[in-house]
Amino acid sequence: MKAILFDLDGTLIDSADDIALALEKTLRDLNMTDRIPSDVRKLVGGGARALLEKVLGEDFREEHVEIFRKHYLSNPVVYTKPYEGIPEVLKDLKSRGLKLAVVTNKLSDVTMEILKKLNLKEFFDFVAGGDTFEEKKPSPLPVVKTLSYLKVEPSLSLIVGDTQADIDAGRGAGTKTALALWGYVKLNGAEPDFKLSKPEDILRLIEHS
Repeated sequence: MKAILFDLDGTLIDSADDIALALEKTLRDLNMTDRIPSDVRKLVGGGARALLEKVLGEDFREEHVEIFRKHYLSNPVVYTKPYEGIPEVLKDLKSRGLKLAVVTNKLSDVTMEILKKLNLKEFFDFVAGGDTFEEKKPSPLPVVKTLSYLKVEPSLSLIVGDTQADIDAGRGAGTKTALALWGYVKLNGAEPDFKLSKPEDILRLIEHS
């Protein structure tokens, strides 16, 4: 194994409370507080546009994304934190010489701001947001292009994520896939190659690959 690609929300970080906060502010601006969901964790994973489409349905408008983005980018780390063990695992993986990347559907400017604030940016050789390429997960394209940048073959790579989009993107790109069971797990299709109970399981997986 030469490269590991990580999803962000529900894999590296627990960000649901800050996403919920930005969503609540957005809905207040739109006078739609009756649409505030009881549990945003069930809706996270497709990016801001997908989240708003799920919440607003036919009332969704493209300009709503910018309202959400403004609120979220203004303070994206109030409650957000890395999952326990993530910084240590990333440090260990880097010390072993693996190339690491983030492939998320979250907007890239917010992604970079969060990684900086949580002191995680230094671990990654490349960061792909949902707006970095012309397609996002579950399309394999962001995975393929990220691996091209890293100069690593898909067969020597692993994608770790907590949703079906991560598994499908990895399978389509030809990587190994691992489901992060500590996240906002949503699986309703093809099974991953591996299931991980805690971040430290990644190290054991690498040792036996």
